[in-house]
Amino acid sequence: MIGAIKQQARDLFAELDRVDWPSKEKVLTSTWTVVIVSVFVGVYLWSVDWVLSKAFAALWLKTR
Repeated sequence: MIGAIKQQARDLFAELDRVDWPSKEKVLTSTWTVVIVSVFVGVYLWSVDWVLSKAFAALWLKTR
């Protein structure tokens, strides 16, 4: 049992040595891209929701 766990740990570290890790600059660029796209999508969805809620509110009050 302990031998199997040790072998699994060795295999894990061997696999991690083969990973092509991205540079710090690439990680930061990707992070900022995700943040900016998320903000734009959030603002877009908020604006669509706001417009639709105002339109439906006006329609609802008009029919009452």
